[in-house]
Amino acid sequence: MPRHRRPSRPFLVFIAGVALAVGALASTATAQSLWMARDGEKAVMLEVLKPELDGFDQELLSAAFFLSGRGAVSPRISVVGELPFARHKSTYLYFGPFDNSASTIGNPYAGVELRIASGPAFLEFGVRPPLASQDETLAKYTGNVSDVTRWEAFTSDQFAVVGAFNIREVTSSNIAFRLRVSPTVALPTGNNNAAETRLYAIYSFQVGYQGTKLRVGAGMSGRTQITDEADPSFFGYGGANIGGRSLSQFELHADFLPGRIRPGLDLHVPLDALAGTSSVVVGANLTWTR
Repeated sequence: MPRHRRPSRPFLVFIAGVALAVGALASTATAQSLWMARDGEKAVMLEVLKPELDGFDQELLSAAFFLSGRGAVSPRISVVGELPFARHKSTYLYFGPFDNSASTIGNPYAGVELRIASGPAFLEFGVRPPLASQDETLAKYTGNVSDVTRWEAFTSDQFAVVGAFNIREVTSSNIAFRLRVSPTVALPTGNNNAAETRLYAIYSFQVGYQGTKLRVGAGMSGRTQITDEADPSFFGYGGANIGGRSLSQFELHADFLPGRIRPGLDLHVPLDALAGTSSVVVGANLTWTR
């Protein structure tokens, strides 16, 4: 396993971006998360997701960071987006020990939500331009494993175009559910011009309780590569069998308190091929909403 020097500058840039974005999003939103609070017109959410990677003794903040937000600009239109960052700092235990350190800004997401009439359905359109480093493999690996629905946030030389159909409803007894189905097209760019254009189907189903002081939910999320060529971004993920081109995870999420500031916790359990790379992803989140 090669040694990497830790580039501290990208991490400082990300922290500065968090501070600036939280202030700017008081009037407009530029980010999004699947567990984003939706009981107000505006919301900002910071997530820290730490996968327990097999074979690595990781530091506490060896994790993926997502600054997400949304803001309504009209009764039926919201601006959404996300700024991702990944950091890896560990000792490799197999054939070692070897110390490893890497970090990278991910591919940001920007898009819009369009509500269909006054019902529970809405559409989503967005893009992820390629800003992730071509070299920081362990940082991107950490980001990939943290959340299969946001794989494109940490893939180099790829411009992703995202469309999604959502149904979300909260019943009179405070039971909330959401279904999200998202076709995603990955277009090769830069040094990846020889690669094929890939089509993915990404899905999420979530159900839970949404109260004033507590919001908790469980869900299943996953992705399937519709095109059948191997995807080198994850150790040959792909192939002729559609089962071999599918990854999924079980999710738990909770956030607390009735005010504008809401701390919370996350838990992802990787399934399929991901279960062999990480047994669990633990996380914390902090939401501001108005």
